[in-house]
Amino acid sequence: MTHRIHKLSLLENSHSFMGEAVKNAVAAREDLSQWPFAILHLVQGIELSLKELLRREHPILIYENIDNPRNTVSITQALARIENDKILGIKIPDDEKLKISRAVNLRNQITHFEFELKEEYAISKFSEIFAFLVYFQGRYLKVEVENILPQDLLQSVIQIEKCFGELQNKAHQRIRGENISPKWIWACPNCGEDAFIIEDGRNVCFLCRETGEDVECPQCGNFCFDFEMHDFSNLIDSDYDEGEGIIYNAYGSPTLKHALTALKK
Repeated sequence: MTHRIHKLSLLENSHSFMGEAVKNAVAAREDLSQWPFAILHLVQGIELSLKELLRREHPILIYENIDNPRNTVSITQALARIENDKILGIKIPDDEKLKISRAVNLRNQITHFEFELKEEYAISKFSEIFAFLVYFQGRYLKVEVENILPQDLLQSVIQIEKCFGELQNKAHQRIRGENISPKWIWACPNCGEDAFIIEDGRNVCFLCRETGEDVECPQCGNFCFDFEMHDFSNLIDSDYDEGEGIIYNAYGSPTLKHALTALKK
């Protein structure tokens, strides 16, 4: 008899719950009953992500009692260990911890008792936690959201207005946190936000996750998106007479300008 086994690492498990949460959130736009599952799965994704960061520091840290490693830490205990200067020393802003705490309380209410969930509140809570999870995965676990979610699913959740706003705030928070120089930040050709990062060849928008290649113009030496480069050779005002090429207008090209100056001499 063949035994089928489904096995996920701690990180993969967090991604699995994150993916399910987004599927639920997208489906909830038509079916309100999907919001509780979106919240449940997202909070579980947060818990597993926090544990993964602790595991990378030392596997024993994911356990509630390191002397008797049976039960794993709660979200509250995981955050405390992450912030502990003797362990990781990563400070999570108080407002972020409050958002997480409220989401956990909502999760507990959904799973342990009767509940009432208004759509506007569900969207707000989901958007806050999803944006934090995208930020946390990218900043501390070094996994970007486009490598977790399929592109169509990612773009669908970004289109939720509240979610877009939260992701926008987190994108700028990450830029500040990583001390990225303004010279490496461009306006994104997709969403228009000043969040497209070209530092170290990353070439991705921290908000909408649009990607694109930057290239150096061989004429002026400036960098731009590859789609902004255009061949203007057919526009050059030139002529060919008795075996001699003549350029009448260099159109700002240093190379052509040099050739034009030489011809005039």
